[in-house]
Amino acid sequence: MPGPLFAQAAAAVKTALASQLGCVPAALDSESLVVVERPPDSREPHLALIASTGLGSVVSVKDPLLGDWAREQPLEHHFRIFLPSFLEGMAARARELGYTGTRSHSPSEGMVLAEDLPPYHLPAGYRLIELPLAEQERLRLDGQFENALGEPSESQKIAAMRLAFAAQAPDGTLAGVVGVWDQYPGTDEIGIDVAPPHRGLGLATALTVHAARWIRERGRWPIYTYGIWNIRSMNNGLSAGFRPLWLLSTVYVPD
Repeated sequence: MPGPLFAQAAAAVKTALASQLGCVPAALDSESLVVVERPPDSREPHLALIASTGLGSVVSVKDPLLGDWAREQPLEHHFRIFLPSFLEGMAARARELGYTGTRSHSPSEGMVLAEDLPPYHLPAGYRLIELPLAEQERLRLDGQFENALGEPSESQKIAAMRLAFAAQAPDGTLAGVVGVWDQYPGTDEIGIDVAPPHRGLGLATALTVHAARWIRERGRWPIYTYGIWNIRSMNNGLSAGFRPLWLLSTVYVPD
């Protein structure tokens, strides 16, 4: 059963998420659907954000006409905004409004920290190192560790990177990378990648715990997200002391 740390983290992250959506935090616990317009200072660039904590759901739009469309939908329950029919319907409406190429994205799940774990030691022969910016860029251009470091085209994510750590294998190669970036005010997101030959050794959990402790030591809250299909990542988040809090989908125009 999640304890006081989960409650504190959940309250802080709900407040940060609500500020980006353009609603009050209570909307995420409202047992209903709330449709709002995105505030101009939100860091979220997409046409629509579809968010829920299970207790309440929020649709946040950049174009008020998309908000009108959302309010008109006959949804039996608020959480049905995650059905493909709703997401694809909103994308179709956006295309009608002139947003050429609009697509919808399947949900991602977000976790907050529920347990402060002690350092999780790497296997014998592996060591933890900090990745300098030049090495991060080289790995990014080579297409390695994209979840931890971002793809070359993800300029917003790259600009928000705060730090990256790596697990170096006994032969000197990089076995895994964890990235930390400034997602919302007071909130840092963790991204993790482990190279296939080094999976199953606990490297993902060790790197995730290390990143979470680094974030907490700086007075900020760590969050951990993954696509709902990614069972391995979900299990890693649980092993590192995180617990689920919210779901998020987007309707967006690709770059």
